[in-house]
Amino acid sequence: MTLTKTLPAVLLGSVLASPAPGLQAQQPTTQEDAMTLYASLGEQLLHYSLDTRTGTLAARGQPVLLPANLQFAVADREGRFLYTVSSNAGSGTLGASGDTHLLGAFRIDAHSGSLTPWGESAVLPERPIHLTLDHGGEYALTAFNQSGTLSVHKIDEEGGIGPQVAQATAPDAGIFTHQVMVTPDNGTVVALARGNDAIGERAEEPGSINSFRFEQGQLTPLSRVEMAPGLGPRHLAFHPTQPWVYVAIERGSKLFMYPLTAGGTLAPEPLYRKEALRDMANEHRHRQKGGVLQFHPNGRYLYVANRADGEKVVGDKKVLAGGENTMAVFRIDPHSGEPELVQHLDTQGIEARTFKVDPSGQWLVVANQKSLWVEQGDELVWVPANFAVFRIAPDGTLSFVRKYDIDDAGRWLLWMDIIPGPAL
Repeated sequence: MTLTKTLPAVLLGSVLASPAPGLQAQQPTTQEDAMTLYASLGEQLLHYSLDTRTGTLAARGQPVLLPANLQFAVADREGRFLYTVSSNAGSGTLGASGDTHLLGAFRIDAHSGSLTPWGESAVLPERPIHLTLDHGGEYALTAFNQSGTLSVHKIDEEGGIGPQVAQATAPDAGIFTHQVMVTPDNGTVVALARGNDAIGERAEEPGSINSFRFEQGQLTPLSRVEMAPGLGPRHLAFHPTQPWVYVAIERGSKLFMYPLTAGGTLAPEPLYRKEALRDMANEHRHRQKGGVLQFHPNGRYLYVANRADGEKVVGDKKVLAGGENTMAVFRIDPHSGEPELVQHLDTQGIEARTFKVDPSGQWLVVANQKSLWVEQGDELVWVPANFAVFRIAPDGTLSFVRKYDIDDAGRWLLWMDIIPGPAL
């Protein structure tokens, strides 16, 4: 059965008066059936439970109000801490620089999943766009899109943010760095730089894949692979068991697969190049972009988001100007790593900036970032920001189950994650 539910308006304050935007209270699930879903709506960090029996979401506790918009967050492997980066800077290349940029930590309550600020936040020099941890949980690495560089902070013994690790040279991570990741052996850091399209008299700036040796918090340049014109990477995903790296191409809306070399860098050229769009007529449409990607826990299926949020004016309303907001499902050949497209389906909203496969592998939840008017025949229909829930079949394909509309008050759903553990 397909359901749509509307979430209540969010009230601001140092302590928010309403529960986290979500459904009305549900009967508690058992701990074994529950997952914890965290999401950001502007400066608010939201908390829900996901019932893996039914795929339903329920609000838990009060939203946490950050000093600025949450840009990204990551939990440690044990699910004890959630690390966040926040900023009041504008988005994109031409966004305002802002004056509040922070790296912080929260303790995750082992019984309820509620969040408590943990230690002192570190002041960052500019807008952080992505955050990751090394596999030993000793360092937090942050990517900055405006300067195209990276920073490394020590994580102290109690899980708080420690001092920044001084680098011998500032890491050059390319133009509009969008993601920083650590290879499975913990020895190499890979940063993806989207580059920028030509605007006016400014020529196109190339995208790139940048690798650094990583040792005791130090980053030493290893290699840079520049992308062809019109292509710019956004995010990568490492295969769970094989030396294969899959890269979602934002500028160009494609999926590339690179072998991971013994030296820890991506091969100079992709082994496979696949189209991610359902309709190739959208390939060069303004604001048509590739998005994030994630493996199913079994490593046999890979999910890639396609996003469109270009606008036009109809009467007095801003209206979606076309393009596709779809999920692309790829089956991975277990011998060669070649991705085979097996399904496209609508994300049920606008600009699927992020999505997550739950750790049980049964559900995929899309966070459709923004609200916008959409043309349907001769009518204009308001499509709110939302969480859309999809069931994952044994063959990896998706079926839409329900969505939860967000009263976003002009804020964006920028980030979301699902972690195992009690959310009761």
